[in-house]
Amino acid sequence: ITTTTTATMASTLSEWTTKAVTVLTCDGRLITGTLQGYDQLQNLILKQSHEKVYSAESPMERVELGLFVVRGDNVAVIADCGDDKDDDGGGEEDDDVRAEPIKSIAGNR
Repeated sequence: ITTTTTATMASTLSEWTTKAVTVLTCDGRLITGTLQGYDQLQNLILKQSHEKVYSAESPMERVELGLFVVRGDNVAVIADCGDDKDDDGGGEEDDDVRAEPIKSIAGNR
C-alpha cells in the first residue's frame, strides 16, 4: 500500500469513526458494527458488531460478536452502512436469504 493510499484510507476512516460499517475480510467473513477506532496498520475496532453467515441450505445466521478487532491485513473491503436497517438490529427481510458463503480471497493477493 502506498503512502497516498494509506493517508486517504486513514482520512476516510476518521470520518467513519462512530458510524456503522461493514467489513469483508480476506477469509470471506462479513462483519458489521460501529467503528470505534483504528490504527496506522488499519486494524479496526468494532463495537456492537455481528457477523452474517450465509448458507445455501439454511437462512442467513446473525452471530453477535460484541467488541471485535479486525486485523488490518485481513480487511479486503470496508463500507459505510449509511442508513442501513441493520444499525438498529432490524433487517427481518434478511431472515430468509440463502446464498453461497463468500470464498476466501487471501490467495488472490
